[in-house]
Amino acid sequence: MLDSIAWTAFWMGIISACSLPLGALTTRFWTPGDRSTAVLMAFGGGALLAALTIDLVGSALDSGNFNALALGAILGGLLFVGLNQVVNDFGGFLRKSSTTLDYLRRQEHRRVKQITGQIGRTDLFRDLARRDYLALAPSVRNLDLAKGAEIYLAGDPADALYIVASGEVELYAPSDQGRPIERIQRNEAFGWLSCITGAPTSEAALAATGASLWVIPKAAIDSLIRNSPELNQRVHRLLRSEQMDAYLVERQSMAPEAARAWLDRAAQTLLSSGRVPPAQPVQRKRDLFRERLAEVRRFPMIHGLPPEEQELIAGRLIYKTRRRGEHFFHRNDPAGRMFFIEHGTVSLIDPQAGHRVPETIHENDAFGGTSMLTGARHTVTAVATEDTNAWELRRSDLDELLRTAPVFAQRVRAFVEGHEATDYLTERQHFPDEKAKRWRRSALHALAARQPLPAAAALSLAHREVAGAPLAIFLGITLDGIPESLVIGASTIQASVSLSLIVGLFLSNYPEALSSSVGMRRQGMSPGRILLMWSGLMLITGIGAAAGSQLFVGAGPEIFAVMQGLAAGAMLTMIAETMLPEAYLKGGSVVGLSTLLGFLVAIYSKTLEPTEPHGPDTRGTGSETSIRIEGTPQVQTTHPNQP
Repeated sequence: MLDSIAWTAFWMGIISACSLPLGALTTRFWTPGDRSTAVLMAFGGGALLAALTIDLVGSALDSGNFNALALGAILGGLLFVGLNQVVNDFGGFLRKSSTTLDYLRRQEHRRVKQITGQIGRTDLFRDLARRDYLALAPSVRNLDLAKGAEIYLAGDPADALYIVASGEVELYAPSDQGRPIERIQRNEAFGWLSCITGAPTSEAALAATGASLWVIPKAAIDSLIRNSPELNQRVHRLLRSEQMDAYLVERQSMAPEAARAWLDRAAQTLLSSGRVPPAQPVQRKRDLFRERLAEVRRFPMIHGLPPEEQELIAGRLIYKTRRRGEHFFHRNDPAGRMFFIEHGTVSLIDPQAGHRVPETIHENDAFGGTSMLTGARHTVTAVATEDTNAWELRRSDLDELLRTAPVFAQRVRAFVEGHEATDYLTERQHFPDEKAKRWRRSALHALAARQPLPAAAALSLAHREVAGAPLAIFLGITLDGIPESLVIGASTIQASVSLSLIVGLFLSNYPEALSSSVGMRRQGMSPGRILLMWSGLMLITGIGAAAGSQLFVGAGPEIFAVMQGLAAGAMLTMIAETMLPEAYLKGGSVVGLSTLLGFLVAIYSKTLEPTEPHGPDTRGTGSETSIRIEGTPQVQTTHPNQP
C-alpha cells in the first residue's frame, strides 16, 4: 500500500515539474523579451497563489488547525529566507535578475556599513558626522593583496589614502628596502600624510601578509575637506602641528624654512578656498619625454600619436632614479608598471636561461610593456647595471589613458586582437591556448566598455570562482522546488492530489525555468547543461514527493497542518521574494493583471474536478475532490489506528 502511494506521489511530482525542462527547451528556440517573461512569471505566480490558498491554507482551516498552520507557515518562511541567503552568497543569486539585484543591494549595504565603521576608527576621520562617512563611501574601493604585493613605491603620486581592513602592511624607506620602518595593522591608515600634503609618497608600501585594504581616492578626500567643517578644522590643526613639520623635513627632505613657509601658506589657502596646495610636485620631465618619444624602442604603439595624446601620456609618467644594483622588478612579480630608460643600462636576467648572457638594454629602450598590458607576471628580473634614470607608467595610469586617448586605445586593441599577446601568454607565460583566448575575449570586452584591462595573472582564480556559480545556481533552483514536492507527497496520503494544485505548480514552474535558463546562459552555461539541471530538478521533485508521502503517513491533523503551513509559508515567501519582484522588474504595470489571470485560471481548474461523495466527517482528510490514480487505496490521516 505504501509503495502505491509513493509511486502516485512520484508521478504527480514529475507531472507538476515537467514544465521545468520544457521551459529550458523553449529557450533553445525562443529567447523571450523582458515583457513576455514578466507576463508568464506573474501569471504563474498568481496560479500558485490560488493553489496555496485553496489546497493548503483552505483545507487546513477546514480542519480547525489554524495555530498549527500559522506556526508551520512562519517556520517555512524563515527556513526559505535563511537557506536562500546562504545559497545566494555562494553564487545562486545569478539564477534570476531579481535575486541578482537583491544580492547586489545587500552587498552594497554591507559594504557601506563596513566602510563607515572602519573609517571612523582612524584618527583622521574619527568622530565625523555620519553624513561625511556616507559621502566618502561611494568612492571607496576594496583592494585584496597577496603577501609581498606592491601597493605603491617611493616617489609615486599620492593619489589615495589606505586603511587596513585585514592583514598587515610594511612601509620601507627608499634607501633601505631590507628593513621596514613601520608595520601597519588592522584599522590603521597609511599614506595619509602624502595624500593631505599632495607630495609624492616618501616610502614604499608592501603587503606583509595577505591583506585587504580600503582605498579612499585623494579626490574624494579633497572634496570632503571642502564640504565638511569638522574635517576642514582637523586638517587645519594638522597643518599647524609639529608632526606635519617633521614629516616634510624628515620624509620629504624639505628645508625647515621651506617646510614652515609651505605650512603657513597651506593653512591660509585652506581657510580661504577649502583646498591644500601640493607641497612638492611629482617628478615627470614631460618635455624631455616628448623629445625622446620618437626614439623609443621596444614599444612602437606610442609612435606617431596625436600631440594631445603624447601630452596625456607624458603627464602620466613618473621620473625616478635607480642606483646601480637596484631592481626594477623580479621574475614572477605582478607586472604593475612598465619603464622607459632615459639614461643608463638595465640587465634583463632570465633564471631559466642557464648560462645564456643576460640581455642588456640602454637609453630609449622600453621594457615590461607586454607583461603590463596583459597583466601577467614578469618573466625576467630587471636590474640597473649603473645609475639609471627612467620613466615609469603604472597600470592604473594605463587604464586612465585607455579611456582618454582614443588613438592609443585603438592601438592597444590591435595588439590584443593580434597574435602577439596570445603568443606571449602561451610561449612565455605557458598559458593553455584556451586560457589565452579567454583573456583576449575579456580584454576586448573591457576595451569596448572602456573598462580596465583584465589581469591575466588573476584569470585562473576568477575563472574558478565563476565556475562554482552553476552549482550554487542549481542549489538555488532546488531550494525553490523543495516545498512543492513536500506538498504533493503529503497530499497523496489521502490518495488524492488536487487538480488546482498541480495546475498551479505546473504554470509557475514554466516561467521559472524560462527566466532562469536565460540568466544561466548569460553566465556561460551550455544549453545541454541547463537542460540536464532542470531535468534533474524534475526528478528531485518526484523523489521528494515520494519521500513526503512516506514521511507523513499516520500523522495527526495537527502535524499535517504544520506541514501544510511549512510548505505554504516557504512557497509564499518564494513567490514574494523572487517570482513577483522578477516579474515587476521586467514588466512593470503588466504584472497586476497577469497575476490576476493566473489566479483565476487556477481557481477555474478547481471547478473541473469531479466530485465524490464523502461521509459526514471529512475534517482533516481533505474535503476537496481531486486527481486519483486507479488502484490507490484511501488512507486516513486523523489517526493511524482509527477504525
